[in-house]
Amino acid sequence: MARFEPGHTLHAERFLLVNPQLGTSRGGAPYLRCLLRNADGQVAGRCWSFDASRLEGLQRDPVVEVDGEVVEFQGAPQVNIETIDAVRVDAATMRGLLPTAPGDPVAMFREVCGLLQGLTDPGLRALAEAILDDEPLMQRFREAPAGVRKHHACIGGLMQHTLQIMRIVDAVVATYKGDDVHLNRDLVMLGAFLHDIGKTEELSWGGTFTYTRDGDLVGHIVRGAIMLEEKVAEAAMAGGEPLDGDLLLQLQHLILSHHERREYGAAKPPMTPEAHVLCMADRLDATLHLVD
Repeated sequence: MARFEPGHTLHAERFLLVNPQLGTSRGGAPYLRCLLRNADGQVAGRCWSFDASRLEGLQRDPVVEVDGEVVEFQGAPQVNIETIDAVRVDAATMRGLLPTAPGDPVAMFREVCGLLQGLTDPGLRALAEAILDDEPLMQRFREAPAGVRKHHACIGGLMQHTLQIMRIVDAVVATYKGDDVHLNRDLVMLGAFLHDIGKTEELSWGGTFTYTRDGDLVGHIVRGAIMLEEKVAEAAMAGGEPLDGDLLLQLQHLILSHHERREYGAAKPPMTPEAHVLCMADRLDATLHLVD
C-alpha cells in the first residue's frame, strides 16, 4: 500500500480512478468516494464538494489528475480531493500507474520453470512442459495480478504468489521426508503451480484490475480445473507420456479445494495430504501479504 503521509499535499498527481461512486453527506449533499491507485498502491479518496453530473465522465476516463491533501481517517490515509479531472493518456503511461510485483520477473519465471523441471513422474512432467510451452498463457501468467484489491493486487502478482507457494510446499515436502507422513512432491508442486492458473482468465489488468465476464460467471477455481483437462489433452496429442487417471483426479482436487472451505469458494474441502499442504501454504502467503 502506498505510504501517504498525513499533511502531504498533492498537486496534479495522476492516479487510476477505481470504483468512483456518489455518496450523500449528513447534510444531504453529494460527494465523490473512490480509490486512487498508482504504482505504489492505492488510497481512499473523498471529494466533499462534487457536482454529481460529473460522475459519468469520470467513469469513462479511468486516469485522473488530483489536487488535494492527505489526512488520516480511522487510522488509515485518505485523500481529501480539492479538484479532480479526467485526463487522456497513452497505454504506456496507464500501465506505469499500475502497481508491480517486486523482484525481477525474468528471474522469478526462471525459478518457476526450474522447480517444475524437478518433476520426476513422466506424465506430470509432460503436462508441465505442455503448459510452459503455451507462450500466450505464460505471458498472461507473468503479467496477471493475483487479486483485484487484496493480496498480490499488482502486475506480476500471480507469478509472485505462485512462486512463493511453490517454495513453501517444496520446504514442507523436504521437512517431512523420511517421516511417516507421505507427500508426493511432484503432485503438490504441480498443484501449487496450477492452483490459481484460472486467474489468467478471471481477471483483467489492461487498466484497473477488474473481473472479466468469465471471472464473474465461472471463477478461477472452476476455470483452472477446466484448463487442466484441456492441457492434459494437449500433452497427449503432442505425444507426451499419458497422465495416470488418478493423478489427474488428485490434481483437479488440489485446484478445486485450495480455498479450503465452501464458504471461501472451494468446490470441495481438502481430502488428501497434498491438498491440506496447498491450502495452508496458500492461506499463509495471502495472509502475510495483507498484514502491514
